[in-house]
Amino acid sequence: MKSSDIVENWKRFAAAIDKLGGEVKSLFIDEPATKKEIAILEGKLGFELPLSLKEVLLTFSKKVEFRWFFPDGYELDGALSQIFSGDRHWSLDWIVQFNDDKNGWKDEVFPNRDDPYDLVWHNKLAFHEVGNGDYLAIDLAQPGREPVIYLSHDDGEGHGIELAKDFREFLLISSRLGCVGAEDWQWLPFTEADKGFINPDCENAKKFREALGVKA
Repeated sequence: MKSSDIVENWKRFAAAIDKLGGEVKSLFIDEPATKKEIAILEGKLGFELPLSLKEVLLTFSKKVEFRWFFPDGYELDGALSQIFSGDRHWSLDWIVQFNDDKNGWKDEVFPNRDDPYDLVWHNKLAFHEVGNGDYLAIDLAQPGREPVIYLSHDDGEGHGIELAKDFREFLLISSRLGCVGAEDWQWLPFTEADKGFINPDCENAKKFREALGVKA
């Protein structure tokens, strides 16, 4: 799947939400970053970006905003009943701010590397602020791997779960689900414990697209 396919999926879901009477707050895709801009960002962070993230920033976009909400009173059935929104956002500036904020949680609330829960907050690059104190991040602790992982500040079920093998794969997978809201309770129905990661072809994913009338 190409970047153009990701954008087309976003547009399909935006059209579906609009048809339902929901709200598409934004669908903005900026130009790609320059190598100089990436170097400046890495200088601010103090380390090199994961390769998958760097590739997306250099070849796709340095800033993206895509947010939508179901109309008031609209609710899906069963395992999908807690879904109410979609959200994908990143930018060069936000990455710096998100990591400063994430490090505040790490240093003040989760400093103990010997505690399995706290440890999840360490050696991570936050790229998406969920808005409730949680973050989507890339795990930097495993050489040769760049999984996208969920950081929960309040014992959320998604804490420490890997959503995708890397940032680019995360974009591909999540685009087929309309970038369903970043809160863990919204995307957990699309994970399967025996397979790992978000599965855009699981039964709940098929039901979700069918309910919205989207083919992605």
